[in-house]
Amino acid sequence: MTDFANQGPLEDDLRAGRATARLVLAALASTEPEEAVAASISRADLWAHARRVRGEPVNFAAERAIRTDPEAARLYRRLLSFQAVARSELAAAAYDSSATHRRIGSFELDVIEEDDAPPALVIQCLSETDPAPTMIEVVSIEGVVRLPLPAPVDKHIVIDLPRQDAERDLLRLMLANPLAGVYLL
Repeated sequence: MTDFANQGPLEDDLRAGRATARLVLAALASTEPEEAVAASISRADLWAHARRVRGEPVNFAAERAIRTDPEAARLYRRLLSFQAVARSELAAAAYDSSATHRRIGSFELDVIEEDDAPPALVIQCLSETDPAPTMIEVVSIEGVVRLPLPAPVDKHIVIDLPRQDAERDLLRLMLANPLAGVYLL
């Protein structure tokens, strides 16, 4: 039997999902007082929303709570962070040492800035089997920016980051911060 407290689960271990859930819920139980739970949605619903599989139905109540209730949004981001820590090789917020280049799972993100063109974010898919993300969310001290992504062309997603668009310019600045959490959804 795998000892999840002292060693990570094997990739083919079917108990890995349950172990991840136990780690996340134990961390939440030890850090969140019961009174701080968002009143608009339960932790279980947020956890189910954070672990949903692409293509399955979305819980619109959870999405609404994340967008309208700051406590629910904070808890949802913490769930994503705990999930990333619990499964570090698949961490959604993993990045390398370069501020304008990051690798998140099987995707590489580059912010390209040239003198004669507006800055652009290029997301390259390195895997043939992983589905392309449809949203990007960046969380840092400056705030939270969540933008839809266009469909990929030749395994590349390109989004302009003009300085005139306040939200996209903030995304560009946040991506340059190595402490910012980047989530491809």
